[in-house]
Amino acid sequence: MVYDNAMLEDLDSLAARIGQLVQFSKQLQSERAALQARITGLEQERDALRDQLKRREAEYNELAENSADHQTRVDILRAEADSIRVSLQSEVERSRLEHEALRRQLAVSQADASRLKVVAGQAQLQIDSILMRLPGAPQE
Repeated sequence: MVYDNAMLEDLDSLAARIGQLVQFSKQLQSERAALQARITGLEQERDALRDQLKRREAEYNELAENSADHQTRVDILRAEADSIRVSLQSEVERSRLEHEALRRQLAVSQADASRLKVVAGQAQLQIDSILMRLPGAPQE
């Protein structure tokens, strides 16, 4: 088999072309491996972020429930405080009215006591006067 120069040059060119294709193929495989590694890393990061999001959502839901529970307790305590305040205001008003009634009764009693002292003093004078007019009473 006789090879001519043109055929050998074509074979050399083809071999060079095949070498370039092999090198390009290896480069593509290397880039593919790098991209695959990057994809894997991004998927892991995505999964980590997804887990973090789930934890944060759970925390948020728990805080929202706690907030609702606390608001309910605050509302109950506020209602109780209002009820106690109304009750105490009623008690204060009742005590004030009772105090005023007792003050009026005291004023009436003091006035009655003063009148009774005057009447008792007058009665004592009348009794003394009657006793002095009785026979055998000491004369001053």
